[in-house]
Amino acid sequence: MKLAGPIALLLAGPRAAMAAAGPVATSAAPVASTGSAFYSLLQTSVSLLLVLGVILGLAWVARRLKLTPLNRSADLAVLAEVAVGVKERVVLLKVGDAQALVGVGADGVRSLSLLTQRVDIKATSAPDGAFAARLAEALKGTPKP
Repeated sequence: MKLAGPIALLLAGPRAAMAAAGPVATSAAPVASTGSAFYSLLQTSVSLLLVLGVILGLAWVARRLKLTPLNRSADLAVLAEVAVGVKERVVLLKVGDAQALVGVGADGVRSLSLLTQRVDIKATSAPDGAFAARLAEALKGTPKP
C-alpha cells in the first residue's frame, strides 16, 4: 500500500520531504544600500546628541536654580545670603557655635566679619508676584483674585 500526499511525506522522514519539496532557493534578499545605512547612522547620532543636549541643559538649569543637593554639615551651614551685585553675594555662615559674614564674588570668597552676637534669621515671605508663590497657589488649585 502506497500512501500519497503530505501524510506520506511526514511518515517517510525529513529527507524525503526535502527531496519532494524540490531545489532550495539560495538567493537572499537584497542588502540595504550604503546610503540608507549612512542615513540610519546619521539619524542615530543626531538623536544621541539631542538627548545628551537635553540632559546637559537640565543639569545647567538645576545648578542655576540651586536644585542640586549640597553636602550638609551640622557645624557648617549657610544661614542667609543676599545678592549685592550681578555676581556678588554676602553670605551669613554658621561655623560651629559662631557666625561669620563672608563676601562671595567672581574673584573668590573674602571674610568680612566674625560676628560676636548671634543673628536670628526671620523667614521672609516671597513677594506677591514671585514664581514660588504662584506655583504654590496653582498646586493648591485655588486661583488668586
